[in-house]
Amino acid sequence: MMALKVEADVVSYSAGISACEKCEQWQWAVALFSEMLEADIKPNDISRNAMISACEKGRQWQRALTSLSEKLELEAKPDVIPTSSYNVGLSACEGGGQWERALSLLCDMWKVKLVPTVLNYNAGIGACEKGGQWQHALSLLCGLREAEIEPETCSYSVAVTACARAGLWQRALSLLRGLQDVRLESDVISYTAGISACEEAQRWEEAVWLLGDLQRAKLKPDVAGFNACLSACGKAGQWQHALSLLHEIECKDLSPDLTSFNAAVSACETAEQWQSALSVMVGIHEAELAPDIVSYGAGIGACAKFGEWRQVADWHC
Repeated sequence: MMALKVEADVVSYSAGISACEKCEQWQWAVALFSEMLEADIKPNDISRNAMISACEKGRQWQRALTSLSEKLELEAKPDVIPTSSYNVGLSACEGGGQWERALSLLCDMWKVKLVPTVLNYNAGIGACEKGGQWQHALSLLCGLREAEIEPETCSYSVAVTACARAGLWQRALSLLRGLQDVRLESDVISYTAGISACEEAQRWEEAVWLLGDLQRAKLKPDVAGFNACLSACGKAGQWQHALSLLHEIECKDLSPDLTSFNAAVSACETAEQWQSALSVMVGIHEAELAPDIVSYGAGIGACAKFGEWRQVADWHC
């Protein structure tokens, strides 16, 4: 178009920015948007939302939220802002953990008689979870039910994660049980979040039970779920459970990572099982992983307690 001296308009720019957004090329989307402004072409909802969405997908949360704020200031009145702008804005708030902005946008939607969708609420809950606001996350989850909007398993999973981060393992387990009350099935993410909550609170027995319940529900745990359970066992010095879990990971056709091995070594150190610690250290090398300071610290600590200085010297060499 430039070569033919054909002037681009808002439609062509919007199409170009939308193409960049779909291909997750946020730099080009921002560049085209800036070029459009320099050409004194007024952006429409399509171009602006596409640019904000491109930034959100590119994890450029601050750019996305800044652009959203500019849009809201330009529109002046919330009732003239389309639903799509709220959708993009809430998604950006979730990615950036901007919980206050997310709550504000949800309130604005109700004020202008736009009913938020479950995806909007999920984004709000996610923003609260990332912002460490578990109370607000639970409040939004309750708000879903009060608004007679059907929650999703994801809604609960994120709320469970919010409680897990705050060390509220009992609330996390209560939410998991609450899934049955609304006739939703737990997924691997929600179970893993629950196990993580138990791990943070050093409730290894509950963590092991949840991992077993996950499998009884015919779900396949991932390495993250096993690692959270391993860590819970490690902190409690439950070395036999830890070694059993490490073996189970391999039986599930999964590949234990360094976090898995470190948790097992730590469990052996806490329980003063230096020979088992050595065995796990050998497993790290067999898995072609590079031990880190946690691995060596726990392994050497286990051996040092029993005066196995030769083993320590061998590792040092």
